[in-house]
Amino acid sequence: MTTILGDDKRYEHDRKARKKYKLRIIYNKSGCTAAGHCVLSDPYNFKLDEEFKAILVDGTPHPTSKGVFVKEIETDEPHLVINAAKTCTPRVISIVDLETGKRIAP
Repeated sequence: MTTILGDDKRYEHDRKARKKYKLRIIYNKSGCTAAGHCVLSDPYNFKLDEEFKAILVDGTPHPTSKGVFVKEIETDEPHLVINAAKTCTPRVISIVDLETGKRIAP
């Protein structure tokens, strides 16, 4: 089995254990360079707009930060969105574990 975050087994993709993870996705669209890695890694939470910049599907605008979108999800496949954050070239995607309050990616 391969871990996503080094030795941190909590975010491992294990088909036997289907634990639900509560995560917050924070995406800064204004910093997006339209590489599309996030869409390839997680097509459920990211899509491309007409300028080929990523859109956080069902993301809500952050109340005080222009161009920043936030979405809270519950998933048994956290590796998808974590890989999207890790492969983001300009590093404009962050993932926060809502249970611990810690940022887990990038």
